[in-house]
Amino acid sequence: MLQGKNILVVGTGLIGTSIAQGLINHGLHVVLSDVDPQILGTAITKSGARAWDSSENIDLAIIATPPAVVARIIKELIASQPHAVITDVSSVKGSIFNSLHDVSDSDKSRLVGGHPMAGREVKGPESALGDLFVDRPWVISATEVTSQSAIDLVRELATTLGAVPIERSLIEHDRAVALVSHTPQIVSSVLAGQLRDANESDVELAGQGIRDTTRIASSDPELWSQILSGNALEVAEQVTLIANRLHGVADALRDGDSAFVREVLVQGNAGRDRLPGKHGGAVRISVATVMVRLDDKPGELARLFAVAASANVNLEDVRIDHSLGRMTGLVELAVAMDAQSVLVKALISAEFVVVR
Repeated sequence: MLQGKNILVVGTGLIGTSIAQGLINHGLHVVLSDVDPQILGTAITKSGARAWDSSENIDLAIIATPPAVVARIIKELIASQPHAVITDVSSVKGSIFNSLHDVSDSDKSRLVGGHPMAGREVKGPESALGDLFVDRPWVISATEVTSQSAIDLVRELATTLGAVPIERSLIEHDRAVALVSHTPQIVSSVLAGQLRDANESDVELAGQGIRDTTRIASSDPELWSQILSGNALEVAEQVTLIANRLHGVADALRDGDSAFVREVLVQGNAGRDRLPGKHGGAVRISVATVMVRLDDKPGELARLFAVAASANVNLEDVRIDHSLGRMTGLVELAVAMDAQSVLVKALISAEFVVVR
């Protein structure tokens, strides 16, 4: 049980501070450690935790540092905290645990790999959110000698923070995140890099498509270079597959092979449909889109949502595309098919401009 235990978070960036804040919100005792006193101070103020006195005994240690130093910190904690369960939140696993080959099995029994699949494009403790992990997957990766009690404690950590614990082996974890997390980061960054030297007149035409596909390109380069290096082989394999596919599309476009291009788009539809739907469900409801032109002024978006609520229409998804050079935006509302006409009627009655 976490209640009554002394919990240490090492590394007080966005993830570490969010963990601390979430645990504090549940009345648990949390202490913090960071090599940067300024960042530590901000994290203490943000989370309500206090700084760790290294002489204190720890029951659960959570390592939320960049991947390059996780293995070293694990070894330090193994030596200084002989009874603590130790977990990490790094997005790579194999390279870290391979670095622990000289750790005894009795000590490895206290180690549990962890990875909350949550984050933000902003970094630092000031951006932390105590509910950052709610309804997000939290991967738990144990070794063959990890004790069940250690696994159970990390599982409780995840559920306390509102996350959904999912057990995967170290190999399964690294293969999966290479596909769904690490490679998208590279693709997004490469695409965004094309904008750097593009003509200003071209960039001015940017719409929601380029914004959606480059959103994660604003992530921290230093952190991500470590993550990608730590999972290099799995990511390289995925990048090669994508690069080969892109080369095929380029050849097809030059040769006028529209059938090949269409097939790539069809396969993209099929792959996109495999992503977990709302609330993690595999089955997606059939949705319709309602487009609304909205004035860019305070209260308009809230008024829009209020109209949908009063019409008893649930919004499945919302996207906003800001107009170039105008104080308006185009809001795209996804609703169930049978709710489309109800919502449109309600919006028109409230004097919204519905684009048809």
